[in-house]
Amino acid sequence: MGLRDRIKSAVNKLSGEHSDAAPTEYSQNYSKPGKPNDDAEVVMARLNRPKRQKKKK
Repeated sequence: MGLRDRIKSAVNKLSGEHSDAAPTEYSQNYSKPGKPNDDAEVVMARLNRPKRQKKKK
């Protein structure tokens, strides 16, 4: 089996015609417990990324 055949078989496995149909009803409930807080303050996080080192002479 050549490379082209392996690629074709991999594409056929991932293609939509061989996939199961999507379920019409979802079994999971996506609601979150508790009450939403409209007065919550949103703060942007600061990332401590490494700084660029200066070249030594």
